[in-house]
Amino acid sequence: MQRLVKGDAMVKLRSVKTESAQLVLTDPPYGIGYTSRTGVRIKNDEHPFIWWMHDAFRICKPGGGILCFTRWDIQDSFKLALESAGFKIRSQIVWDKGGGGKGDLRAQFSPRHELIWWATKGRFAFPDKRPMSVFPIAKPSNHKRTHPTEKPVELLCQLINATTRSGDLVVDPFSGTGSCGVASTLCGRRFFGVELNAKYAMIARRRIASARGNTYDGSRKSTEF
Repeated sequence: MQRLVKGDAMVKLRSVKTESAQLVLTDPPYGIGYTSRTGVRIKNDEHPFIWWMHDAFRICKPGGGILCFTRWDIQDSFKLALESAGFKIRSQIVWDKGGGGKGDLRAQFSPRHELIWWATKGRFAFPDKRPMSVFPIAKPSNHKRTHPTEKPVELLCQLINATTRSGDLVVDPFSGTGSCGVASTLCGRRFFGVELNAKYAMIARRRIASARGNTYDGSRKSTEF
């Protein structure tokens, strides 16, 4: 099952069966009023978007977990919300993007990384060897991105393989243009995703369909989808 639906995550998550997902892997609106270099804005990005986390806990299996992207200035809000929902924080992961980003050019260090909270529902054991907490993977280049905050498929594949097994269900409530769906498909996992923007949902479905029949082998060919 690889399924992506257009709609509001607060509504569509209710259709996911309780305790059916091994992993929730998502990049929600940070609440920072993000605007891309081309003027594209993210919906629901006025405040840290946290109200979906109780449903994420509901759908997560005991022994499953959540990987939630965040940023240094709103990480505490996300941590408190995850704990309030019932998750146990286990680790903070660093994604080293390999290059700087936006910000105050005179007063801020150039941001080279983003953060990910790793939290579990009850006891958890990695299916394979214990992963390291820093993932040095280049962000998608501007001309290849289909979404302003797109995460690399390579990074998502590594996270999925580190925390799930073949056939497990991965859920992404904020799918964007489907990178998590592509990664889940390449890694042999089932996927359910939600995306509010009709244009992005259409792109996501196309990318996921293109990934079917292919397998992730760590060669970075996953960036083609």
